[in-house]
Amino acid sequence: MMKENFKRAAGVITVVLIAVFFTRCQQEDEVVSEGSATLSSAKAWFKEYEAKGDNYVYLQNLLYDWPGAIVKQAEDGTETIVVPIKELKTDQAEIWQQRLYLYKLPDGSYKASLVEIYPDKAAPQEDQSMEGGNFNGYISVWDLKKGFVKAAQFKDNHAVEDGIVEVLPREDKTTYRAPSLNPCGDGCNDGAGGGNPIQVPRILPTELREVVKINSYTGPKPKLGTPVAYYGPRSPVIGGTTPGGYTSHGGGNGGGGTAPPPATAVNPCDKLKTLLTNANFKAKEEELRKKTNLKVETGYMQSKNGPFTPLTGTSSTENSDKISLGSDANTVGYIHTHLDPYERVNADGETQSVEPIKMFSPGDVKAFVILLLNSSRNSIPIDNIYGTMVSSSATYQLRFSGNINDVILKGGSINWVGLDDLYIETMKNNSLEKGFLKFLNEQIGISGIELYKIEASGNSQKTLDNTGKVSTINCN
Repeated sequence: MMKENFKRAAGVITVVLIAVFFTRCQQEDEVVSEGSATLSSAKAWFKEYEAKGDNYVYLQNLLYDWPGAIVKQAEDGTETIVVPIKELKTDQAEIWQQRLYLYKLPDGSYKASLVEIYPDKAAPQEDQSMEGGNFNGYISVWDLKKGFVKAAQFKDNHAVEDGIVEVLPREDKTTYRAPSLNPCGDGCNDGAGGGNPIQVPRILPTELREVVKINSYTGPKPKLGTPVAYYGPRSPVIGGTTPGGYTSHGGGNGGGGTAPPPATAVNPCDKLKTLLTNANFKAKEEELRKKTNLKVETGYMQSKNGPFTPLTGTSSTENSDKISLGSDANTVGYIHTHLDPYERVNADGETQSVEPIKMFSPGDVKAFVILLLNSSRNSIPIDNIYGTMVSSSATYQLRFSGNINDVILKGGSINWVGLDDLYIETMKNNSLEKGFLKFLNEQIGISGIELYKIEASGNSQKTLDNTGKVSTINCN
C-alpha cells in the first residue's frame, strides 16, 4: 500500500515539476499564434517596412516562418518577436541559421534586424545552440535595408572578438583585410610610443557559408566564382556580452554595447587633479622625467585597481625606440616618455640622427581610443581614462569628456596606418600644441578628446579658438 502511495506521489510531483518548467518556459519564450494581436501588429508593420524600397541585395526574398514566431523579453527588457527564416542552403545538413528580430519600441512601432548564427561545427552539439547556455561560433547582425551592422565570435557563451562579414568571390578571399581599428591583437606592435604603426597583415578570413543566389539583384555580379560570406577579425574583446545581450535591441558591440555618458559628467580638470595627488602616479612621472635621455622609451600602464605595470620596450638596434602598450579589461591609463634627440647605428652600420616629436603621436592617440573602447565594454567610468606623455620640454595628458558613441562610430573608420605622414607634415608646420590640436580635429575627428598640460605652476587645458590660435584654460 505504501509503495502504491509513493508511486502516486512521485507521479504527482513529476507532473507538477513538468508543469512548472513548461509554464516558466512559456513565460520566457511564448509561441504566438498567427491570429494574435501581438503578431498581427508586428506583421502589419513589417509589411509596410519591406515595401519601403528593396532590401539589401544579400537579404532579398527571404522566407519568414511566421507560424514559428516567438515573443520574448530580451536581456535589455525590450519585447522582441523572433521569426525563424527558412534558409536557402546548398546542403540542408548545414547548421547556420537566420532569424528576423522585431524589437517593439515605446511608440508601438518596431525596429527590425536580421541575425545570422554560425555555430562552430567542431563544438559539441549542445554548444552549437544560442539558447544552450554555452554557445560557440559566430553571430552577425544586419540591417535589412542598409546591410551589415556588426559581427562577433563567441566562445563559451561570451563574445571574444568583434569582426566584420563581407560577401566576396570565393577565389578572391585572400585579398581581404581586417578593418582599420585593430587594437593590438596577435602580433600588433604599434605601441604607446610615437612610432610608425605596423600594417595589419593580410588575413585569411573564416568562411561562413556559400551564398546560394542573389535573388532579384540586377547589379554587377562578382567577377570570380560563387559568392561566399566571410568573417574577418576586427578587435579582441575582454569580458564580452552573451548571445542574448548581443541580439538585444540595446546590444552594442561584442563588449556589451554602447555605454551612455554619465548623467553628471566629471570635470576632466578635477580628474586630473585627483590623479596628480596619487603618490604612485607622481613617483612614476618623476622617474620618467629622468629617462628622456635614453634611446628607448620607458613607461607604465595603470590598472583600475591602482598598480602600475612596466610597458615593454624594444632594442634600439632594431631601429625602434618605441614601447608597446598592452591593455586589458582593467587598464585605465598609460604614462610614457618621448625621448630627447639622439643618434643610433642602423643595420647597415650608418649613424642616424633621431629627433622624436615631444607630443602625442598617432600611436598614442590610437592607444587612448582603445582604452576608451575597453572602458565601455568593461564598466570602467570613461572619465577615469587617460594617456600621459612625459618629455624634457613638458608633460601632457589626454582626457575624454565626450560621448562614447562617437568613439565607437568613428574609431573604426580611421585609417590609422595612413596617419603618420599627415601627422608629421602637420607638426612640421605648426607649434607642438597647435599642430597636435589641428591633427586631432582634422584627422581623428572624435569630439571630446582633450589635451592638458601638466606644470608645477599649474595645469591647463589647451584648445584652438575660432581663429586657429592655441587658447589656454586654467585648470587649477
